[in-house]
Amino acid sequence: MDKGEFYNALQAFDNEYVNFSAFGKIIAEMESILDLSRNTGIVKNLLVTGESGCGKTSLARAFQMRYPKARIAEQTITPVLLVEVPSLGTVGAVAQAILRALGDPYPEKGRVADQTARIDILIRSCKTEMLILDEAQHIYDRGQRKTQYATADWLKTLVNAIEIPVVLFGIPRLENLLEVNVQLRRRFAAPMELSIGNPGDIGFLNTNFDVINALAPALPIPLSLKKITPDDLTRRIYFATDGRVGYLKRLLSIALQAAWENDDTEINLDTLEDAFTHIWREGVGSLNPFSRDFVYRRLDRAGEPFAGDRTA
Repeated sequence: MDKGEFYNALQAFDNEYVNFSAFGKIIAEMESILDLSRNTGIVKNLLVTGESGCGKTSLARAFQMRYPKARIAEQTITPVLLVEVPSLGTVGAVAQAILRALGDPYPEKGRVADQTARIDILIRSCKTEMLILDEAQHIYDRGQRKTQYATADWLKTLVNAIEIPVVLFGIPRLENLLEVNVQLRRRFAAPMELSIGNPGDIGFLNTNFDVINALAPALPIPLSLKKITPDDLTRRIYFATDGRVGYLKRLLSIALQAAWENDDTEINLDTLEDAFTHIWREGVGSLNPFSRDFVYRRLDRAGEPFAGDRTA
């Protein structure tokens, strides 16, 4: 395989998304919400949470791709609108991001009330049937409680005005946004979590194996099972990625490049051990999941790559 072919294969691998159990359930729930709105006019909203790297953005994009934009005469139809909430999650910043995604030529123009009115008009003009806000925790992260309440109150106003399902994606602390404004909380169903699961769950190992196995066909250089069982490899990969699809793809992408540069015909434990140090420089010896000295525990202590993420 020459360099061009390899980079094309690497890009194709990076674009892969994995339809594991929780992923499929959330997609199905979003389809159900959209179908309900289309056929009855009843609007249900959804909150989806998950740790960084668990695949939230991939899921949002995968759903949007099911309903692609269409150009009719001089009009653009956007059935599902996906907007990434900017890190400056103020009312104005969020309103401008939505307007920009809708094709408004002057998203910064006007007061917030004017921008909100334009969002409503453009959503109806574009025949948008669902609004997805990714990285929505930035709304909560911005400022003090007074500012958070103002932004949450504006979001409630927007949800009421556009009369279509709204889906919020974010890390677990996004749930705090709904605690800031009781009226907003009433407009969203119980949160759904995007997660492969916990090590103590029944079937957890099988789920992780299924995720790895689903990505295997997209690997231009295969994973080696020499001198290791599938169960042991799955456990080691879990600890190296904390069960997050984003980290898994990053680990395998680094390993793929190393294997290709070394003219290897497979990715083995040595390749993965070295690749992990590119994710965490201090991950060596007993703290490297692919080392023979590994201690088989989550790397979530102070200074380790997954420290504090579960309670963030």
